Amino acid sequence: MPSQSIKPKGHALFPNLLSPINIGTARIRNRMMMGSMHTRVETTDRFHEREIAYYLARANANIGLIVSGGLAPNDEGLMELDSLKLTRDADLGYQRELCSAIAGTGVPFFAQILHAGRYAKFDGCVGASEIPSPINRRKPRRLETSEVWRTVDDYVRAAEIAQEVGFVGIEVMGSEGYFINQFLSPRTNDRDDEFGGDWARRMRLPVEIIRAIRKSMGRDFPIMYRISALELVEGGMTQAEILELAQALEAEGVDCLNSGIGWHEARVPTVAYVTPRAAWAEATAAIKARVKIPVIASNRINDPVVAENLIASGKCDLVSLSRQMLADAEFAAKVEAGTPEAINTCIACNQACLDMIFRLKPSTCLVNPRALREIEFPTGKATRRKRVAVVGAGAAGMTCAFEAAARGHDVTLYEKSGQLGGLLQLARNVPDKSEFDELIRYLSYRVKADGVTLKLNARPSAAELRGFDEIVIATGVRPRLPELPGVNHPKVAGYEEILAGARKAGAKVAILGAGGIGFDVAEYLLDEGRREPDAQAFLAEHGIHIASDLRGGFDRATRVDHKPTRKITMLQRTPGKMGRTLSITTDWIKRERLERAQVETIAGATYERIDDAGLHILLDGKPRLIEADTIILCTGQDSERGLAAELDRAGIKYTAIGGAHVAAELDAMRAIDEATRLAVGF
Repeated sequence: MPSQSIKPKGHALFPNLLSPINIGTARIRNRMMMGSMHTRVETTDRFHEREIAYYLARANANIGLIVSGGLAPNDEGLMELDSLKLTRDADLGYQRELCSAIAGTGVPFFAQILHAGRYAKFDGCVGASEIPSPINRRKPRRLETSEVWRTVDDYVRAAEIAQEVGFVGIEVMGSEGYFINQFLSPRTNDRDDEFGGDWARRMRLPVEIIRAIRKSMGRDFPIMYRISALELVEGGMTQAEILELAQALEAEGVDCLNSGIGWHEARVPTVAYVTPRAAWAEATAAIKARVKIPVIASNRINDPVVAENLIASGKCDLVSLSRQMLADAEFAAKVEAGTPEAINTCIACNQACLDMIFRLKPSTCLVNPRALREIEFPTGKATRRKRVAVVGAGAAGMTCAFEAAARGHDVTLYEKSGQLGGLLQLARNVPDKSEFDELIRYLSYRVKADGVTLKLNARPSAAELRGFDEIVIATGVRPRLPELPGVNHPKVAGYEEILAGARKAGAKVAILGAGGIGFDVAEYLLDEGRREPDAQAFLAEHGIHIASDLRGGFDRATRVDHKPTRKITMLQRTPGKMGRTLSITTDWIKRERLERAQVETIAGATYERIDDAGLHILLDGKPRLIEADTIILCTGQDSERGLAAELDRAGIKYTAIGGAHVAAELDAMRAIDEATRLAVGF
C-alpha cells in the first residue's frame, strides 16, 4: 500500500469517491460499498468456503464497506427455510468464521437484518396483513399486535448476536417490499391497531425497531437503515412520507441511510439494462437534503465516473455497488490505482445473477464466471508455457485468449474481420444495450494488456495451425436459412444485416422467430437509431414522478408509449408463449414494451411461402397473408465449423467453444464461462 503522502493516481481522478467517511464509529476508507446481495451460496453448507473466498476477494481489493446477505431475525423472517439467521438457536459457527476472515482485511463488515415477511418462500409466512404478494402464491398470516412487539425484540437480539459473532455494524432492511416496508405502505397494511391506520401508526414499526436496537447497543454500534427511496407500486408511500420517515430514523439514532428502489413486485425496471445509470439519483438526493447523516445511492451504478459525479454533486455521500462487485472483485482497487479502463463492467443483463436466483441456483456473473466460484479457478502461471492459437475474436475467443495469456502462455488470436467483438458488435446496437460497449472495451483491453498477439483480417489454415500446442476454435455461428419457398426473395433480410445497419427495414415488417434475437430485432426497429438509455425518456415511459406526492411515485395513466413508425408482426412456429428462452427477470420488460408498441405476435404459425405480397402462413389450419415490405429471418443459427472440419481432415486436435461448440440460442454466459475454464486449464 502507498503511504498517505503518496496517493495513487485514482485520488486525482476520483477525489470524492476515494475520500474517507465515518458511518457512526466505523471508519470507511472510501465511498464505495459492496451492497447486500442474495446469492443462494450462503444457504448451502458445502458452499461456505466458496462464499468466504468471494467476500475476501473484494475485501482484499480495498472496497470501503461490505454488507452481508440478508440474515433473518427469527424463523418467520427467513426467505427460505434453509436461509441463515441471527437467533440464539442458530448455528453461528459459519458467521463467526466469515466475520473473522473479513476482520483480517480491516474492511468494516455489516450484517443486514432482513425479515422477508410475505415474500418468504414457505407456507406460514407472515405480514402486516393477509394481503398476498403478486409474486408469491402463499397467503401471509396477519401478525397479532403482541407478535409485532415480539418481532421488535427479535430485531434487537439479532443486532446483539451480529455484534457477538464479529460484525462491525448492521443494516436494517426496510425497503424493496420486505416485512418493514409492508407495515409502512397502505398497499399491504390494512391494520387498525398501533401499527396500522394513519401514517403515524404505519411508521411506528421501523421507528420502534431502531429505538430498541439503539437502546440495547449504545451509541458505539453503527446502525444503517435501508430506506425505500421510491416505491414504484400503487398504494406505496408518498415522497412526503419517505422524507418524514428518514428524519424520524435519524432522530432515533440511525447512522446512515441506504436507498432502496422499488418493490420486488414493481412493474418498473430498477436494475435491468433498460434502466439508465444512476436513474434514481434524485430520489436519493431528496432524502439527503432532509438529513445530516450519510446517505447512500444505489441501483445501476457501475462506473466510477458516475459515482464520482453523484458524490461531487451532493446527491449522496456513498455509492452501493452490488452486482458490479460480482462483475469485478477489484473494482475499488482499480479506482484507487487510477485505471478505470481495466474495470470489468456489469452490463445489467441479470442472466447469471437474478435469473439464477429465480431458478433456485447459486448466482454468478455473465462477464465474470469467477464470481462466487473463486476457489474453482487456478491462479498464477501454468507449469509449462504453451503456444496457443485461438481462432475467432468474439466473446468466447477473446476471453480464452487473454485468460491463457494471463497464465503465461504464448497466445495468438486470429479474427477474420477487421474488428474485435464478433456478435457483440450487433448486440450493442440494440436500444438500451449500450452496456455491451463496456464488455467489448474490457475484452479488448485484456487482449492487449495480457500480451496476446492479435491478427485481424486473418483466416488461418490447418497447416498454419499445426505447430501450436493448443488450438481453440471460437468461430461462432452463421444464421440458419429455413427451407421455405421464396426465402431468397428481395424482401428477405437476415438479422445481421438489420442490426448492423447494412439494410433498412420497410414500413411493414415480419420477423420470423421469437427467440432472443427476434425480440432484439423488434426492439431495434421500434427505436432505430437510439442506443443508450435516456433518463428522462425512461421516467416518462413508466410514468415516474420522483418529486411528487403520488403514492408509489408513479402514475400508470401518465406513461408515455412508443409511437410505432412501423407495423411489426413477430411470428414463431411453435405454439404457446413467445420468447421462452428470454431472461426470467427481464422478459416481462421486453413483452410489455412490444405490446405497448402494438407489435402483433403470432405463435403456432406454419410458414408456407414468401412472394411479392409478403409472407403466407397457415394459422389454425387457415391461410393468412402477412403483408410485409421486409421479412427478417431470426430462425436460428448453426455452428461455423469450416475450419474445424479442415482440422478434422488433417488429423489436428482442437477444442471448440462458444457458438462454434453449441449454436442453440446465442449464450454469452456459457461462452465466457466455457472459454475461461478451458484457458486456465492449459
